Amino acid sequence: MNTTDLCLLSAVEQIALLDRRELSVVELVDSYIGRIERFNPLLNAFVTLRLDEAREEAKLADQARARGDDIGVLHGLPIGVKDCFPTKGIRTTFASLAFKDHVPAFDHLVVEREKAAGAIILGKLNTPEYTMALNTCDNALFGPTRNPYDTTLCPGASSGGSSAALAAGLCSLADGSDIGGSVRNPAAWCNIVGHRPTSWMIPDVPNPAMWHNMNAPGPLARTVADAALFLSALAGPDPRCPVVVSAPFAAGLPELTRDMTGLGIGWSRDHGGLEIDPDIGRNFDAQRSVFEDLGCVVADCPIDHLDGLDDHYSVLAYQRIAAEVEPAVGRGLDAGLEQKYHWFRGLTGADFMAAEARRHRMWNEVSRAFAQHDVLVWPNDLSDPFGFDDVAAGDRHDWSLLFAAPLLGLPAATVPCGLSETGIPRGLQILGRPGADYLVLQVAHAYEQATGFGKQRPPLDR
Repeated sequence: MNTTDLCLLSAVEQIALLDRRELSVVELVDSYIGRIERFNPLLNAFVTLRLDEAREEAKLADQARARGDDIGVLHGLPIGVKDCFPTKGIRTTFASLAFKDHVPAFDHLVVEREKAAGAIILGKLNTPEYTMALNTCDNALFGPTRNPYDTTLCPGASSGGSSAALAAGLCSLADGSDIGGSVRNPAAWCNIVGHRPTSWMIPDVPNPAMWHNMNAPGPLARTVADAALFLSALAGPDPRCPVVVSAPFAAGLPELTRDMTGLGIGWSRDHGGLEIDPDIGRNFDAQRSVFEDLGCVVADCPIDHLDGLDDHYSVLAYQRIAAEVEPAVGRGLDAGLEQKYHWFRGLTGADFMAAEARRHRMWNEVSRAFAQHDVLVWPNDLSDPFGFDDVAAGDRHDWSLLFAAPLLGLPAATVPCGLSETGIPRGLQILGRPGADYLVLQVAHAYEQATGFGKQRPPLDR
């Protein structure tokens, strides 16, 4: 097997090769290092690398396998970590000039659990400043990350570095975070899988707003099975988190195959008025028959995404974001992000009450929908990827289809649903009730197996 084929295998397939001793961890890590050296200068997905340390850890991982040690479910898999997650002894910048040389003395819970499961960290992955400064995966410290399917386009935000690295075969798995779609949007635009879990299922520890439920760490992967395996290593309560949400299944790869006969799907393309790109709409409509052929009962079910949702979302999201960016205010923080910080500080109690009332109204609509349907299926994005003009991107792109999951704490998986005529990836999202992550992943797996869209790879190796 050549290096390209090896690096683009699913993580589940790589683990099988490791378990059968047909591949060593050293060989796997070296293969990824070769691709990083070849393609990262073009893509700028990794912004901090620790390749020598990864090689040494690979040798130790092979020795542990040879001894028959009790190993974790990600043992020997080379991964990338989004640069918003603190990593002990590894530079963590939050893509901010104020923290360009910052080296934490502790790991985020996500990193703790990745290490405990045996993963090997190759380095840190690019993101907008504090994950929110721009609509593109770009920042003043490192510059833009490029989409492997078309390097003139962005890979999505804010887990764009994670998604570009996975699509290009620079790591086995990558983590992300999602406060407004930042796992799901780049997954769709890079033809991979992203899962935003039920809020608090992966505790966001530490964070400056512990009871704020909108930001969720989540797995990014090349297949649904990989995402489920990764989720199993990350999910579950932690005593530092005040909200307890159980893991959806035991550590390891769960059974994803299920009988889809009679499963109720609530279907909506534009929710009755959102401006969706006509070709994206046609592509999405064509997927309805895939679910029907699987035996699902598909019925129209629009949810109101109009009436000021974007403004109310911002009020609620910035409860977390403002607290997070505060240490960088006045220290070179992105001007737009600093302006939003001061805007948030000027909000009134009436503003928060109005935002919570809007969220409550949406919850009522969604809970009624789940009384009639098992899952909801929507397009992931209303438009295709754009370039690196952030003002133009902000004018063009409407993120609101992605807001329901963080506002309401819903699990949502994004899976590839085909390419545009110019070869640009698209995705659809499958949403479930809070706690229904297992069902969401099973539905995503059935769709993935029926279509095979995720098998298409970017043109980098041609």
